[in-house]
This record gives sequence, C-alpha cells and structure tokens, in this order.
Amino acid sequence: DLSKIKNAAEINNQFGNEMCAANLFLYRKKYNTQIAFFDNMLFRRYSIDNQIWYGIPLALESIASEITKNQKILDGIDLLISENLEKGSIDFAYVYENDLKLLKSKYQHKIIEKIQEDSFDYIYLRENLAVLEGSKYQKKRNHISRFLRSFPQGCFQVLSKENVGYAWEVEQLWLEAANNQGESSKSLNQEYSIIKEALENFEVLNLFGGIVFVDEKPVAMTVASSLNSKIMDIHFEKAIMPYAFEGAYSFINREFAKTQNTLFFNREEDLGISGLRKAKMSYYPTEILKKWSAKIEF
Repeated sequence: DLSKIKNAAEINNQFGNEMCAANLFLYRKKYNTQIAFFDNMLFRRYSIDNQIWYGIPLALESIASEITKNQKILDGIDLLISENLEKGSIDFAYVYENDLKLLKSKYQHKIIEKIQEDSFDYIYLRENLAVLEGSKYQKKRNHISRFLRSFPQGCFQVLSKENVGYAWEVEQLWLEAANNQGESSKSLNQEYSIIKEALENFEVLNLFGGIVFVDEKPVAMTVASSLNSKIMDIHFEKAIMPYAFEGAYSFINREFAKTQNTLFFNREEDLGISGLRKAKMSYYPTEILKKWSAKIEF
C-alpha cells in the first residue's frame, strides 16, 4: 500500500531514499523487497547479495512521546529477533544515526556496526538548485549558459502522461550509446527495466519530472516522486550526447527544481562511483545523510 508507506515516511520524518514509496515498489524485484503491516507498524525485509536484511520498523501512527515511540520500535525489533532465533543474529540495513543510538541503548554489547558510505544520500535545499545563486554555483550557471548558447531552441517541459513517452525515448537512446561505448552491464539493464516500469506506471506511482527538448527532439529527462511533504526524491536523470556535454544536466536540474515547492531534494546515493560523488558534491548538499548496517547477535 503506497499511501501507507508514504504516511510512514511522513510520520517518522524519513528522508532516506529507501523509504520512498516509489522506490520500494520499483526496486522490489532487484532486492526481493517484502513489506508487512503489523501492530500498526511497517516492517521491511530485503535480500541483497543473497543475504537477508531488515529495515528499522516504523510506526504507522503519530506518537507524541519520544519514549513511547522508541519503545514501540524496540518492540518491533524484538519481534523480528524472535523470528530469527535459530539464525542467531539479525542484520539491519539503512540504519540512521539516531536508530543506531536506540539499538545501542538496548543491545550495545551485541551489535556489530558498519558504515555504509556508498549508500549516503545527498540532500539539497530545493531553492538552491532552482536559483543557483552565488559564486559557488558559477560553474553551474556557466554550464546552463553554454547549453542555451549551443541550443537556443532548448526548452523544458513538465513530465505528464501525455509526454511520458519522450522520457522513455531518452532512456533508450542513452542506453544505446552506453552499449556502443562498451559500458553495458547488468546494473544498467536492470535500471532500464526499472525506468520502463516507472514510466508505464507514471500516474499510479504519482511521479513527477521533466523533459528537455532541442528542435522538438527529447534530449534529457528526469523522474522523481514525493518522499514526504518536505522532500522530493530524484530517481533518474539522463541526458544524451552531445547535449550532456554541453550542459543539459545542469539545465534540467535547475528547470525541474523551479517547478517544485518542496523544501528539500534527495538526489540519492553515489554508489561509491567517484565521478558521481564529485558531481553530487558540486551542488553543495545541505546534508549528507549517513547510514550504517547493524548486526545484532543473540
């Protein structure tokens, strides 16, 4: 139930992309994601690299008392532990700093923690991306100026059910170019299938986005969804050559940010790819959302 998931993200002030309802749906096959609602809580289980991982349980209703809320989370964890007694341990992924403190408050001598740097999310003030004000964004403004000088017919359109096919065209052209350059991989082909399903379910998943056209040809696209009322999660952003080299990414990033009124953008993780990390840092995130894994032994 996507509405329940989004409500849980809202109530628990979740900013991590793994709690975005659209992501949980779109990546369900890749991670064999399972969702359960029990005792007014949301439970998540994943299978990553042939290993079972759990998300920290989340309340499905607002709880005013922090003590009561924390106890409910710990009760949920105890329930998961009881289901894994024969295994002797349980693994949690996407654990935030406050979650880790809570776990240590009860299981401190039984926890093995590990930072998940490749899963850190990059969080930005949407207004910064829409305005690009100040000297630190000069290069981004230069990229956009170069794009508009090179392609004066370049224009941005908000993504809708009427033009969503153009976004799919961009992805097809992008993957074709990657294949021609010998960059084809299992992960890119998986992403291709995920983007296809996202665009086919554009309205059902309540997605947002945009397309850049040059001479009526689609050359860049972005797809996003609301994680909660404060933050938009950017799922995909693609631009084809030569437009990508001439500033199409900077252009679509800014133009899409202009169309939204949320406070923050989550541009997701860098997957440990140095070039991607450099690109995300170049937009000066207001926060890098840190995550850990945590094994509880019993």
